[in-house]
Amino acid sequence: MTAWKHISASVVGTSHVLTGTPCQDNSVCRVFTLEDGSEVLVAVASDGAGSAKRAEDGSALACSLLIQEMEALFGADAEGDLSEITKEFLTNWLVSFQREVTIRAEHEELRARDFACTLVAAIIGERSAVFAQIGDGAIVVPSPEEPDEYCYVFWPQKGEYANETYFATDPEAHTKLELDHVPRRIDEVAVFTDGIQNLALHYQTQSTHNPFFRPVFTWLRPASENDADRFTASLATYLASEKINQATDDDKTLILATRRPISSESEINPTEETNVAAALQQ
Repeated sequence: MTAWKHISASVVGTSHVLTGTPCQDNSVCRVFTLEDGSEVLVAVASDGAGSAKRAEDGSALACSLLIQEMEALFGADAEGDLSEITKEFLTNWLVSFQREVTIRAEHEELRARDFACTLVAAIIGERSAVFAQIGDGAIVVPSPEEPDEYCYVFWPQKGEYANETYFATDPEAHTKLELDHVPRRIDEVAVFTDGIQNLALHYQTQSTHNPFFRPVFTWLRPASENDADRFTASLATYLASEKINQATDDDKTLILATRRPISSESEINPTEETNVAAALQQ
């Protein structure tokens, strides 16, 4: 079994820099090793609503509470299975999350809406995966027909107006929760917030922009544990680059993970002087 390699970064948007607003995105990526030696990758990203006073706290709470739930399923001495992650399971988690938000809001004399945030999550086991989403952002995985072609799992959710979406703090969030069980092996995944959407997705054709993903996954596959910090720093540098900032002024979060074996000598050698920015700009 090939082990998962993953990197992630959240970078403040230029519009937030101008207003003195912190980065309101948060993300967590963990790999749990089960008793049989197989791994479960959990990648969670959340985008705090720009107009919400405590958006960054809401997004951080969503990520941490979902990871805690996954640790209860897949952590040490746990015997959980992906089949347990049902619509009812995630709806119950959503109730718990909203209860915690309400407690914090009342303590600080705020509204739950002040913690508004989206949720995008990928839970991938040895031979199946579960994907969940509330709001915008997206999850991208290899196409089942062609591994070097990529496809989205859910199209970003939009509200009544162009710049609106749904949030995990909304009272009706359970009706917007999307869930998909995929009964096939997933070897690569990208999870990102809406700050990346214009670069990673084609809106006119409602499809994935393959040139955004192919180079970076090719670059990431040969990585070792010793490369993690350098690769992560390169990803953050790329997300903060002028090229990206010209395309979006929003906060940006991107999680990339792969367990696909190196297939040819054309794979990029991580010992060479290369970085995410160079790979993605090809």
